[in-house]
Parts: sequence; C-alpha cells; structure tokens
Amino acid sequence: MKPIIISEKQGMPPIAKWIGGIILIPLVVLFMYMAATTGEWIHYTLVTLMTLLVLGGVVMFMYMQIDLNDRGIHLKIRPVIRLQRSFLWEDIAEVTPKKGSALYGWGIRFMGDGWGYLFGGKQMLQVRLRNGKTRYFTTDHGIEIVDAFRRWQAK
Repeated sequence: MKPIIISEKQGMPPIAKWIGGIILIPLVVLFMYMAATTGEWIHYTLVTLMTLLVLGGVVMFMYMQIDLNDRGIHLKIRPVIRLQRSFLWEDIAEVTPKKGSALYGWGIRFMGDGWGYLFGGKQMLQVRLRNGKTRYFTTDHGIEIVDAFRRWQAK
C-alpha cells in the first residue's frame, strides 16, 4: 500500500441535513395522516419507516473519503452507497479548481459533462481524464491536490 499524502472525510453539509429534515417531517406526517384516514396502519407504517431509513440514511450518514497518494486520487462513498473510484495520475489529463461547489447541490449527480461527487468540501475540482471523461468532486485540499498532480506531471 502506498503512503497516503492527503486524507479527508466529508459528510453532507449541515444545510443538506436541514433540507432533508424539512422534507422528511411532512412526509412522515402525510403518511401517518393517510394511515389514520384509510385504516391501513401496517402499510403506511412500513412506507414511513422505509422513507425514514432510505432518505434519512442518505442525508444523515453518507460520506466521502478522499485519499491522495503517489498513484493518484481515490474516492470512497459510504455507507449507504458502496461506491469507489480511483483516478490514477497517468489517467488524468488535467486537474483544475472550479467555483461554486454549493451551487450544484450535494450528493452524486450528473454535471452536464461528467459525474460529480459533491459533499461538504469547500472547494470543487474538475478532473479531466485522458479517455475524455470528466469528473468533479469537492475537497478541502484543492490546492494541494492540484500541486500534487503538477509535481507528478513534472517527473
């Protein structure tokens, strides 16, 4: 295993958790109202529990681990989704900082020209791969990651 140069763990930002709560509370109230008016307590209780577990779990507990070593950038998204992506230095054509990470939302999303992994980081990086694909991710160590890529290019 190569030594890790940078390691950071990002959860969903607090505002996303608040928005998730604002969405979940009316849903729970709606499902319980429907259960009371229709008499289908088991059905709506199960729907309510599934909604709380799935949506609540995604918003509250999902995080992204970023590890940077001498081979490249490695992302792990856990625990709700077991997603893992590695961008090796030799596969990367360009790493550039982007502005406005919060403007694009949070979570895993398509950004128009590639997939974005957007969590609680304060900066967003655009990674252009040699195969033509583009990926975005948030980080608190954008300058250090760009510098590490430039150092690898200089070798």
